[in-house]
Formats: sequence, structure tokens, C-alpha cells
Amino acid sequence: MRHGWTLVAGIAMTIALAQAQAEFRGFWVDGFNEGFHTPEQVETLLQRVRAAQMNAVIVQMRKRGDAHYLSPLEPFATQQQAGFDALAYLIEKAHGETPRLEVHVWVNSHPIWPGSGWPNDPKHILNRAPEIQTEDYDGNRITEVGYGGDWGHPLYHEWFTKVVLDIVRRYEIDGIHFDYIRYTGERWGYNPTSVARFNRRYGRTGKPDPTDPLWKQWRRDQVSAVVRKIYAQATTLKPPLKVSAALITWGDGPQTSDDWVNRSAYRAVFQDWQGWLKEGILDMAIPMVYYDESNPSRAAFFRNWATFLKDHQHGRIGVVGIGNYLNSLENTLKQVEFARAPSPAGNRAYGVNFFSYAATSGVGTEEGSRRYEEAFYRALGDYFGEWVPTPPMAWKIAPTAGHLMGTVLDARTLTPVDGATVEVYREGSLVRTLTTDGNGFFAAVHLPAGVYTLIARAEGLPAHSLGAVWVAAGMGVNLPVLLGEAEAQTIRRLESLAQLPDGTPVLLLNKVVAADWLQADAPLQIRDALGEATAAIRVDAPALPLLQGDRVAVLGTLRKDAGGTVVIEQARVHWLGVL
Repeated sequence: MRHGWTLVAGIAMTIALAQAQAEFRGFWVDGFNEGFHTPEQVETLLQRVRAAQMNAVIVQMRKRGDAHYLSPLEPFATQQQAGFDALAYLIEKAHGETPRLEVHVWVNSHPIWPGSGWPNDPKHILNRAPEIQTEDYDGNRITEVGYGGDWGHPLYHEWFTKVVLDIVRRYEIDGIHFDYIRYTGERWGYNPTSVARFNRRYGRTGKPDPTDPLWKQWRRDQVSAVVRKIYAQATTLKPPLKVSAALITWGDGPQTSDDWVNRSAYRAVFQDWQGWLKEGILDMAIPMVYYDESNPSRAAFFRNWATFLKDHQHGRIGVVGIGNYLNSLENTLKQVEFARAPSPAGNRAYGVNFFSYAATSGVGTEEGSRRYEEAFYRALGDYFGEWVPTPPMAWKIAPTAGHLMGTVLDARTLTPVDGATVEVYREGSLVRTLTTDGNGFFAAVHLPAGVYTLIARAEGLPAHSLGAVWVAAGMGVNLPVLLGEAEAQTIRRLESLAQLPDGTPVLLLNKVVAADWLQADAPLQIRDALGEATAAIRVDAPALPLLQGDRVAVLGTLRKDAGGTVVIEQARVHWLGVL
């Protein structure tokens, strides 16, 4: 016992020492300007980043439903040199040279295409599933940032989650960074599927008013649900992964903690980033505190938001986003000084991130910004003096908690149960009450390690209890939960399919996709989580692509050809995630 306490104390001391010597210093590197479109641009980027004594880059690998890396899901970005995987090359150079630089992948979340024209590539999500677009109250579909996906449509939830988790699974990145993880305004979010789901949930009819408090909370919950879904799975796949976001700070900062709900992020675009920090589904908050220091009122906004962030990190990490593109070098450094200083309450932020690498300084407007000034990068290097590591995150270095997640499905049809309640108990006491999203997914993050019991409930279906669920520190568990009685025979191991008669309805849970399934008319190959046996699935209902390693549930009819080969036909497939 004495040795255990000594070890814990040693870890705590190491973390405290590292925090005192560390801070996050990064650039947002966008995909619209030069930065990583060719190997030469990557070399120049890293040279400048190191000259500036930065320790991280946040690189925009998804702009509007495209990819600056080799994605099996989304079309290749037109600005990118043909065949050049910017992300793989950047990781190799950033990690392999001294000092090591962190690579965080910036994904535009809501915008999926400019407001003019339409994508030609059939891989684009607008061509795969045009019904996922958001609408405003009047039925318009072009937002201020072009066409956008609606977080209230389960297909867009699933698609965006797949895109992000594919990056996490295939690349040795240090972090995932959300931008536009919100709606564009109070009058947006009227996708017909989302409205129908809202009305079913609350017994309503018609179209809710934009200012209806329940409808506003609904849209807020849809955004939070996708952040939670990705956080739980991504940090189980790679526990050290840092999940961050570029966050809204429009207008003056909150005057008190309670004033947060009156700010635009929460009230108008339904981005409850304070709630995300409290829940622990965001490791690092980077509010975009972009204000012109030469304008006294805007300079006050900057200080008020930076102070609010320092005092409201909720045990996570706050980094001040600096709008250097609006400011002279002198005024940028003035804001950096304030960002690094303690608040009146004695709290500090954990670093700064600059927007942007390309637009290095300006005179108060984006249009007047100057580009790629070598003097800017050198001046930052002179100011910081030396490289330091990024701040350690105690909940990742020495975890005491894990994640419990799953999908609630109707056993008869394999359809997700939207709005089911999942109660989480430990030693007989209720510790969490969760609600499933439109895909039936739920997650309880950062549960203390231990054994739990789940009870899932949904209107019109019998409750289901699942006991002895072990949650391990620093890990996650993902469980399919069936409500109701399955009319098909549940199959645990694929080898047993050979003993069943032709025409048997079968249900297969938590199977692994054996190879990328990118064409709907091709058979889907699945395997057991343990073992070599495989089965071919003929998918009947439309489904989004599936990637090797994905977990799925399958409901279909067993068929055998003359040679005895087993195929599951007329199959419905539900994606369960990547774990």
C-alpha cells in the first residue's frame, strides 16, 4: 500500500512539474491557403513553426466534405497535389524531427459545400445522402457558410462520426479538432427528419418556433450528442488523443458563470462548450477570441473572454485563440501577454493558438491581413525564447475512469431506439441517466473504474437489464443492447451458421467488418471478433459505407448455395462504431 501511494504521489508531482514548464503554442493552418498542399509547403510550414517556437499545428484536413488526406469516404481536395497525402507526410516530418511537434487534425463539422454549385464526385455526402442538409425556418438550405449537415439527422451524425474515427484509426495524430461544431443561427436546424424526431419525442405537431426553449435545447442536445459519440470512441481507440474545438465568443464575454446561457454560443448557435468541459467530452477548449486590440471596446471583449476561460476550465485545458490576422505584431504580443497572465482569481490558461499561419498580421479586418511574414514567425520565436512541451493531461496520463457506451436496438427489426433511457447503476445506486441519440447510441464518459449495471427503457418495449459490466481505467466498453424479443435466431459464432437450415432468420451482434465495403451492390464480408470464420452479407436496406474493423449488427435470412456456402440475404445492417 505504501508503494502504491508513493507511485501516485510521484505521478502527481511529475504532472505538476510538467504543467509549470509547459504550454500549448500552435497555429491554425487552413486548407484554403498554402500550408500543406505539396511536400514543399509542408517543409516550409514546419520550418516556420519551429522558428516561432510553436509545439503544435492544427491543420485543416476537412474543409467542406472533402479530404486533404487519402480518405476512403470523402473526395480528395481539389487544392491538393494529386496523390499527396498531406497528413501522412506532415506526421512523419513533425514527429520525426526535433523538437517533436504535435499534429491536430482540424475538421470542419457543419459546412459541407459552398453555396454555389453542387459537388460532382459521387463520394460526396451531398450525393450519397442529400436529405441530411440543414434548413432554416422558411425551408432555405444555403447558410452563411454554404450547404450544411444537420445534427438532428441520424445519417449525418453517423457520417461525420465515421469520417473522424477513420482519421483517428489510420493516422498517428495527437488530436482531433472540431470547427463549426454548431448550427449557424437560431433559425437553422429545421431538417424535416430532425423536426419529426422532436415532435415524436415531445408529442408535438407542426414546426416549432425558433425561440421555443424546448426546441432550442433539442438542437443543443444534437450537437452535444455527436461530440460525446466521437469523444467516447476516439479516446477509447487512442487514450492519449486530445479532443479540442474552435469555439464561439461573439460579443462581450459572460459577466458571471450564470451569464453563460445568454452568450451567442449557447443561446444562438447551440454550442454548449461549457457543458462539454464539465462533462469531460472536450479535453481542450480553444475559444476564438478574435478581436482588434486597437479598438478599445473590442480589446475589452478579448480580455473578458480570456478571463472567463481562465476561470471556467472545469478541470480541463483552456487555450486562448488569438486573432493575429486582425492585429499588428505589437498588438498580437500584447494579447498573448494578457492570455498568459493569471486572472484576478489566480487562474491561468494553458496556452495560445494563432489564427492564422497564413494571415500573419492585419489592421482590423480580414481583408487587410498580410500573408506569410517571416518577421512574424521570427518575432514569436524571439518572444517565447525556447520550445516547451504541451501541457500534460492528468486524466490521460494517470486515468482513474473509463467510458461506457452502447447502442440500443429494437430486437425485432434492428432499428435504433431513438430517445431510449439508459440508467447506469453502481452498487445499487443510480449514477447516470442517459438518453440515446437518433442512432440509438449512448455514452457515459469518465466513469470511475468498477462494475456497473445498465437498465434500458423505451416506450412500447420491455425494459432490459444488463449486469456485471466492467469499466476499466483509461479504457472503454461498447455494448449492443436489444429491447424486445428477437424473432430471428441470435448467432454468437459464425461457424454455427453451417448447422442451420436454409431460410432461417438470423441476428448477428457485434461482428467485425472484414474488408472495406464501399459499394452497396457488393457483398459485405464480416467476421467474429475472435476467430477466422467469415460470412457474406447481401445488404437489402440502403446503408452508408463501412470500413474494415467497424463493428456491426446484422439481421437477415440464411441462404446456402449448392456448394454449401453461407450467405445472409435481405439483410439489414446497423453500424455500432469502431470498438
